[in-house]
Amino acid sequence: MIENRAEYQSMYEVEQKLWWYQILHERVLNQIRKNFKKNKQISILDAACGTGGLLSFLQENDYQHVTGFDYSQHAIEFSKERNLDVSFGDLKNVAAFRKEETYDVICCNDALYFLSDEEIVNALTLFKKRLKSNGIILINIHAHEAFSGTHDVAVGSSRRFVLDDFKSYAKTAGLQIDYNTYWPFFLSLPIWVVRKWQRYQMRSGKANHAELHSDVSYPGDFVNGVLKTITGMEAAFLPAAPFGSSLFLVLR
Repeated sequence: MIENRAEYQSMYEVEQKLWWYQILHERVLNQIRKNFKKNKQISILDAACGTGGLLSFLQENDYQHVTGFDYSQHAIEFSKERNLDVSFGDLKNVAAFRKEETYDVICCNDALYFLSDEEIVNALTLFKKRLKSNGIILINIHAHEAFSGTHDVAVGSSRRFVLDDFKSYAKTAGLQIDYNTYWPFFLSLPIWVVRKWQRYQMRSGKANHAELHSDVSYPGDFVNGVLKTITGMEAAFLPAAPFGSSLFLVLR
């Protein structure tokens, strides 16, 4: 967990520009538009919202009924400073968050890895109970152990997921997967090479685990633009990719 407010500020600034977050936010927005057309009055919950970057993005696209929760008080304070409706909540106890509220969309991006299999099923079950009729759950999670690296160690992740994991979770929780894709597919090889090198550095002792940092950083305007273009083309021309370092799903 991020330990101070300044780090949330730094992360938020990167999220606003970095190709990966921009594409993820567009994926979320596209699924919302696909399912709810031009209706901007729907209610949206971002579970474990972190910096509130997705909430800000949705507000910029005229969705005003957006809410988030996070376990970190730093995240909550940082989001409230930007007038976002964010308060305390725990993925391990979703039922306790604003018990009377239901939502058209529940998003949970890159957070479920903190939970055990049983806790993931419980969270999804409770998400289902909080959905309105025809509501959807949008999940993004890091995928395939082949892509593990310093980022995983830095954020405290001990595992990655594949589609079969979520097929099992969804079945147990009484949900169905409407759509899924791995991404980014076109960048899989360079990501794999970088992460393989990172794992070698860690195994050989050339990288100190206590000093590792996430490799999520802004690569500069030119490189960022190229990566965004490649991944944007992938989303347009390969809507359901068979492989990638992240897994994106729509459940109902």
